[in-house]
Parts: sequence; C-alpha cells; structure tokens
Amino acid sequence: MDIAGIAAPTGAEERRAAHVESQLRAMEGIDTHRDRHGNVCAVMVPASAGAGVDRAPLVCLAHLDTVFDRETPLVIHREGSIVRCPGIGDNSRGLAVLLALAQTLGAADVRGRLARPVHLIATVGEEGIGDLRGARGWFDDRSAASHIDPFAVIAIDGPGDDTVVHRAPGSVRLRITVTGPGGHSWTDADTVSPVAAVGHLIAGISRLAHERPSGTTIAATRVSGGESLTAIPTQCWVDIDIRGIRQADIDGLRASTMTLLSRAIQEERSRHPRTTLDLQVTVLGERPAGSISEQHRLVRAAVVATAAVGRDARPAIASTDANIPLSRGIPAIALGAGGTGGGAHTRDEWYDDRDSHRGVERLLRLVLTLATSRPSIDDLER
Repeated sequence: MDIAGIAAPTGAEERRAAHVESQLRAMEGIDTHRDRHGNVCAVMVPASAGAGVDRAPLVCLAHLDTVFDRETPLVIHREGSIVRCPGIGDNSRGLAVLLALAQTLGAADVRGRLARPVHLIATVGEEGIGDLRGARGWFDDRSAASHIDPFAVIAIDGPGDDTVVHRAPGSVRLRITVTGPGGHSWTDADTVSPVAAVGHLIAGISRLAHERPSGTTIAATRVSGGESLTAIPTQCWVDIDIRGIRQADIDGLRASTMTLLSRAIQEERSRHPRTTLDLQVTVLGERPAGSISEQHRLVRAAVVATAAVGRDARPAIASTDANIPLSRGIPAIALGAGGTGGGAHTRDEWYDDRDSHRGVERLLRLVLTLATSRPSIDDLER
C-alpha cells in the first residue's frame, strides 16, 4: 500500500524508485545503486568466491511504473483483505515481493549458501509507451560489459500464484498521420480529405483483424483529426497496435498495414486528382517476441515450485519485462507475486491478500533452487 500511494507514471518513476532504493539500502548484504536508465539495481553476491560459485547470475525484475498519470487519485480503500487503488496489483504487489525477496536473500544464513550472484532490478518504462525501456537498457548494458549471459530471469509482475508465463508476444505500435491542404467544406468540396483516407485504412484493418494468423492481433486503437465542423481537415492520425507470438507474423501484419495504407491513399487521391496527401509513419513502440518451451527445464522447475504450494501450474502468454531476455535467447519466465486481483490498468483495480503467502513461497522456492546450488538447466526440476 505504501508503494501504491506513490505516483509512478511511465517516464516519471523517480519518487517510487527513491522509495524502493531506500528500502533496499536499509537491508544488510545488498549492494544497491541506480543505473543510467533509472532502474534500481540490487546485487547479492555469494559470500564465498570459491570454486563452487558460478558467475552467471539469476536476475529478478519487477517494474516500477504504472499506466496512470500524475492526476490520478491514489486513494487506498481497504475492505478486509481487499485493497482498492490504481496500480495496487500491477505492479505494487510485485515490487513489495521483490523487497521481501531481497530481505530473505540478504540474510546471512541464506547469503552464505548462494552459489551465484542474484540481481534484483526494479525497472522503469515497462508499461505501454515505456516500451520495456528499463529492462532493455539493463540487458544492453550487461551485454556490452560482460560476455556472461544470466543463468535465468524471472519477471515478477502483478498478483497470482499459479500461472507460469513462458511465451511473450511481441508488438509494434504505429501512428499513421495523413495531411492535406484542407479547406472549406462547401467551397473546397473537391479537396482530398485526410479523414477519408484514414477511414479507408481503418476499414481495411478491421477486415484484416478477422483474417489474421492465429496467435496475432491487430487493431486501430485511437484516431483524431479535423479542425472545425465546417472544414475539410488538414490532418488526421490513427494509432495501430499489432501483436503476435511469432516475430514473423508481426512483421507480416506490419507489411499488410503498409499495403492497406497505400491503397487508402491511392483511393482518396483518385477521387480528388487535383490535390494531394502526405503521410508520416511513426513507430511509437516495439516489443520483441520470444518464448521457451513448456518442457524447458526452467518452466518445469517453476511447475514443481507451484505444486509444492498446493497449486496447479498453468502455462500462460503475456508481455512483460521477460520479453527482452526471451528475445535474446536467455531463459526467462514471468510469475505473479501471490494473492489475487483484477481491474488492472483501470481506476477500479483491486488486490486481495488472502492466501498470498502461496505466491511468495512459490517464488522463494524457485529462486532458492536456482541461486543456492549449481544446477545445470537440465537439473533445475530436481
């Protein structure tokens, strides 16, 4: 609840980052710093640097930002075990459990058993227009500084104690802007219309959405244009959201969108040959796709940890910070942080803390399995 009460819009996570950083600095055995991207980074290294230590780290990520702007009231309403507040589950719960994980791993008796470094990263820019900026930057920097890939990655995101996210859909978000000369709706009635061209494009995308390959989505999500009720617009723009499990399918839908755009422009120009339209395509964001098999040993280890707390594991698909390592061939999954919730990304978001210990224990079991021994990937399920 303390975390949820601190505003953290994407791109303006400083106050929440400072809070998380202060909590980490108060713990023993943890080296904490802020990287150049704004991520809060905590590192626990094995107490001994002997022959049994593996340099490949385990990395746990939890994002700082929310989808809400600074004007959104962050008022806590508590009803028994249920707490209502924008962002309470996504991802205040994940950050709280990241701090609990740090406290456990920093304890002397646990740290003495570490067989590999553990990095706990509170990331910026995970939501929407953030485009996974914090995770992307952290992995870019590590790749440049070290030739050792992480042993495994766990993204801690939202409530839940049974799903194991091992498939990460990628996405591309486009803003298509069409401009023209504009004019009076009566005297310049033969002027080409940017709104009409965008309308043709939206109609085409609607048809494409019904013919898309399985495992993909495409939608026109926002549109705006025009200056006056009695004027032919000088500009109109539309945002397009394309998602897919396979990168090739995303690329295919993107190419189809460009074909539809070309046809829409040509159709409008053919009706008004004396005037012309200009267009601009801006990439608002791109998230890479990635996955590991349901039979991958990391997934199977997570399934074992889930069963150990009395839950049946469910494979799942979601876009999280885990997209970045998965797209680079690094084993990664995303797990919930316990409890249940709903209304994510709305002002009616809620979180229920009943039985939340199951999710925390599941995460701890998995992290300790990965960090306190030197298993190969083939041995993780043991």
